[in-house]
Amino acid sequence: MFNKLFGKKEEPKKDNVLEFKDGTQMDFDIFWLQRELEFQHQPERLQFRTNENHSLKFGELVNSLFDIRKEEFSVLSINDGSLSSIEGVDEIWNYEFLQHYKRNEKGEYEYYRKGCSKLANQIVLTLSYKTFENSKADQDKSISKRDALLIVHLQYPEGLKDKVLYVQTTFCLPTIKLERSKQGINPQPQSLSILIGFDFKTNEETENEFFKIFNSANQKLKEKKIDEMDYLERELLEVLFHPQIGKEFYFGKKVMTENRFWDAIGYFNNAFKALQQKWWDDNLTDEEFKLLIECSFLIGYCYYELGLFEKSYKYLEFSARNSNEGYKYQSEHINSLIALKDIRSLMIIDHNLETLTNKQEEERMENDYDFFMFLLRRKAYCLIELKQYESAEGILKHILKNDPENEFAKQEIEYIKQLKTNE
Repeated sequence: MFNKLFGKKEEPKKDNVLEFKDGTQMDFDIFWLQRELEFQHQPERLQFRTNENHSLKFGELVNSLFDIRKEEFSVLSINDGSLSSIEGVDEIWNYEFLQHYKRNEKGEYEYYRKGCSKLANQIVLTLSYKTFENSKADQDKSISKRDALLIVHLQYPEGLKDKVLYVQTTFCLPTIKLERSKQGINPQPQSLSILIGFDFKTNEETENEFFKIFNSANQKLKEKKIDEMDYLERELLEVLFHPQIGKEFYFGKKVMTENRFWDAIGYFNNAFKALQQKWWDDNLTDEEFKLLIECSFLIGYCYYELGLFEKSYKYLEFSARNSNEGYKYQSEHINSLIALKDIRSLMIIDHNLETLTNKQEEERMENDYDFFMFLLRRKAYCLIELKQYESAEGILKHILKNDPENEFAKQEIEYIKQLKTNE
C-alpha cells in the first residue's frame, strides 16, 4: 500500500509557485501545508496566531510563556536594523509583537528590512525586568527576577504575502550569576523556540483549510482509497509517514553540494537518528539499513571536510565496517585514520591490499582498480611520514609503471629527494 501511496504522483496544477534562491520551486500550497503541520504539532499552549485585525501583545506572550508580570517590566530594546527602546509597563505590555508584517496604508506588503547586525529580517528584542527600584516596592525579592533579561529573536518568516507567514521565534533567559548554584554545577539558560503564525485571513479560515485536507487524507487512507487522493493529501501523508528520513536526506545532499557542511550535518543527523531508532525498535528494512550506512558516511565526510577528524572517524568507521562496498566507504575511513595519525592506518591499508590481490577474476568489481591505486598512494604517504623513503619510493615507481602520467607519484618522488638532501 505504501509503495502505491508514495510511488507515482499526479502533477499538481500550480497556480501559485514559491521560488527559492537556488532556483528550485515549490507549489505554495505544499509549502504552506508542511509549515502548518509543524505549527499544529506544537503543544496547544505554544500555538500563537495573529493577523492584521488582531494584535498579539508582547506582554501577553511573555506572561503566558514565562510568568513575567506586567509590573516587572523595565525597558524593552528593539534591534531591527536600527536601535530603539520603550519604557513604561503599559507601553511594553501593549507592544505589538509582529506589527512590521502588516501591509501599509497602500495595501503593500513591505516587511523586508536590513535587520539586526545587517542580517535580513532578523529582529532581536531585549527585555529587562524587575529593576532594583521596582523591587523595593514589591513583595517579591527573588534574585532571579531582579535585573533579569529576556532575549527574543525573530527570524526571517517562511511564507508568502497575502497567505500565511510562519515566524520562527526563539526566547532565551540567560543564567543569572548569583543563581548558578541553584541550577547545579553546569547551569544552562532557559530557551524555547516556536513558530508563530501571521495570517492574512482569519485563524478559523486557515485552520479549517488545513484540517479539511488532513481529515480527508486520513479518511481515504483508512478506507484504502489511495487512488482518490489529490496531490496535497498525498504530500501531507508523506510528511507524516516520513517526517525526517526522506526529506532530511534530500536537503542534506542538496546543501552539501554548496559546501554548507555544518548545515548538511544537521540534516543527515536527523535522518540518522530516525533510522537508528528504527534499528533499536527492530523495525529497520535492508534498504533503510543501507541508508543508515550512507547517512553515517556523509556525516563523517562533512566532519572530515571541516577538519574535525575525531568526529569524522566515528561515523566513517561505522560505514566502512558495515558495508561491502570497498572504495567509497573504506577510502574515507582510511583518510580519517591517516589524518588522526592512527597507528592502525598501515594495517588497514595492507589488509585491503591483500583482499584485493586475492580476489578471483570473476569476483572483481568496477572500482577495484581505482581502490587499489588509492591504497598504494595512501601507503606511500604513510611510509614517507614514517621516513621509510626506500619503501615509499618503490611503491611510487610501481604506480608510475601502471600510470606513467600520475602527478601524485611524480611529486612525491621529488619530495623524497628533497627530504633526503635535507637530512
